[in-house]
Amino acid sequence: MLILADISGYTRYMTANARTLSHSHTIIAELIQAIASTVEIPIELVELEGDAIFLLCRKHGDPAIWHEQRELICRKMMEFFERFRARLQELRRSNVCTCQACAHIDQLSLKVLVHSGEVIVHRVLQFTRVSGVDVILIHRLLKNSVGRPEYLLLTDAAHRELQFPGDTRFEAGSEQYEHIGMVTTFVHYLQPQAVTGASVDRGFAARFRESLQTFLRLWFGQLSWPSARHADVPAQGNPLARLGLSLVTFLLTPLFVPAGAFLAVIHAWKSGRQLS
Repeated sequence: MLILADISGYTRYMTANARTLSHSHTIIAELIQAIASTVEIPIELVELEGDAIFLLCRKHGDPAIWHEQRELICRKMMEFFERFRARLQELRRSNVCTCQACAHIDQLSLKVLVHSGEVIVHRVLQFTRVSGVDVILIHRLLKNSVGRPEYLLLTDAAHRELQFPGDTRFEAGSEQYEHIGMVTTFVHYLQPQAVTGASVDRGFAARFRESLQTFLRLWFGQLSWPSARHADVPAQGNPLARLGLSLVTFLLTPLFVPAGAFLAVIHAWKSGRQLS
């Protein structure tokens, strides 16, 4: 069972916020980590692919064990959406930054693709790699005709094997790909959910801690920019420029961290007033 969890709106978000690229990368990394933290055996994390997580679950030969595994897969698919939305809300409500990347977090959403097939598993150095036609297929499905940004898409092969609760409605459709042909799909659309603040008062200390942690992640996140080029996102400059940014970050840290703590206090106080 092949699973691909992909952040919708990634390319538009990253290119639109080129001037605040470090914050964009940090936010994407936080969302990817939120999804990855829900993964558990027998689901395996194969690879992080920039804005996506590629997973697989090896089907057990014992029908009773496979029945339990597929129930877990169904729960995890919905948990991915829940964890993604929860982290998105946390970042939105705790963020004291007003840059374009931080102000447009709500442009991001999640789509999950699931396909059942065969793969070749091999090792390259210390890394496990999978390949095969079915691996190509699930990645081709990222480019599809679904008109909404947040959905769960199953191929016909996955739909036959997985059993979601009766209230999880799927719409049948199809996609056409060169060298692969027509692929029958079943799509479950998630209800839109606005990114809003917390509905309950978590206390001033909790709000301050959350805001300060978010500020520190964004401030130091620019030191870990990935150097590799994403397929749809421009490269991030030469190593000398990145070194200069790192030096400036360290020099300004004694000034900006106290300033961030002060902003976190103000933000926590304002949030408490809005909830009261």
